[in-house]
Amino acid sequence: MGETRKRSVLGRTGATLVLSAVLGCAPGPADAADVSIAAAAYAVQGRVVNSAGRPVEGAKVVVKDRRYYNSDIVLLSDRNGLYRTRLPHEPSSWVVSASVTRQFNGRQYTFDLEPSSTASVRASAGGVRNFTWRVTGRRPGTDGRYYGGLVATNLWFDNLPENVDQENVRLTMTPVGPLIDGSKGRVVSGREPVYTDSGWAVVDVPLGRYRITATYRSADSGKVYPLQVKLTGSSSFGSQVTADFEQSGTNQRIRLEVRFA
Repeated sequence: MGETRKRSVLGRTGATLVLSAVLGCAPGPADAADVSIAAAAYAVQGRVVNSAGRPVEGAKVVVKDRRYYNSDIVLLSDRNGLYRTRLPHEPSSWVVSASVTRQFNGRQYTFDLEPSSTASVRASAGGVRNFTWRVTGRRPGTDGRYYGGLVATNLWFDNLPENVDQENVRLTMTPVGPLIDGSKGRVVSGREPVYTDSGWAVVDVPLGRYRITATYRSADSGKVYPLQVKLTGSSSFGSQVTADFEQSGTNQRIRLEVRFA
């Protein structure tokens, strides 16, 4: 198994120890169904795959000791998506998380991965924590976050034909090329926006490059008005815009301005 292992331990004396080791390579890539992983005492191991079940190489896996600050073991998944690390023979408990960073259309994006379990691992029992790279879907927990990005719109109150509400803006987003994970994207259209910390936005949009148009549907008359659209910060409006996501913390977003013609 190809594995890059780095451990930084903040010991009781405050000294920092950095240990790096590179282990041997495994055979070529295999499907998720070809790999069965059993828990072993004083070890954490698992596999990283994409939503189609194919292995993800180079995912960053962080194994964190719950007792000490900056006591992380940091690993990279190998070409079969596998990782493994030994744990100290101590009565400790460890939390495992993972992320993947990829270049796409000249930009860099980082994604949190979905764990097979969010429970901590007791060192004496060991544990298996598998991860899946999802480009859409709700994240574990109750914070209302998604693996997909958000597309926020700010409606200009110019040339208004009637009283308007931001939440009645509707977007049509057509993929331009494949999504970041190589899968084929689908048109995202007509979805109702929700209010977020970025304003009114369509949430959980798989990361890709999109050609975007916008309309406004009147709640009173049912009439549909075409809107002009532009990226926030750009100089001029048009009937459509081609947009890439920007990294924003641990999420991705597109910010748009829209107005009546």
